[in-house]
Amino acid sequence: MIRIFAIFSAFALTASIFGGCTYGAPTSTYPDYQPRPGQGQYVRPAFLAAQPTPRVPPVDACQSQLYQGLLGQHEGAIFIAGLPGRKRVLKPAELEGFGYSPEDTFYDRPPFLEVREYLPGQSLYAPSISNMMDRLNLGPTIENRLTIELDAEGYVQTIDCR
Repeated sequence: MIRIFAIFSAFALTASIFGGCTYGAPTSTYPDYQPRPGQGQYVRPAFLAAQPTPRVPPVDACQSQLYQGLLGQHEGAIFIAGLPGRKRVLKPAELEGFGYSPEDTFYDRPPFLEVREYLPGQSLYAPSISNMMDRLNLGPTIENRLTIELDAEGYVQTIDCR
């Protein structure tokens, strides 16, 4: 019994030496360290800062940015009917007959376009829906329509939403 009392009194004496300290708190007689502004602080490099995941811009409703890799490809190497959504293919065309001559210096490029429209879910039993129209009369701008413009040889020049 005396041993237990001695152990308990030693423990109480130790607790009284450290005063108002609580169990588990650090005991220091030095004042808290107050660093100068910016001193001793880790500065995270800018390249490690979190960045949002890049996404298709909201103005690109037809997701034309996804198909920019088709630039320079020939139309025969692209399965255009397999691209999702509404799409239109524009290709320079020449009309034979009255009113237009390829030797005419008034036109710097063929004034007519072969326009092929593809609709979602369209069954293509023919190569395309074709019509010839003037370059000035391309129809309304539709923001969710993927427009693929070809050159005279059939290579993709521009891809955008219109």
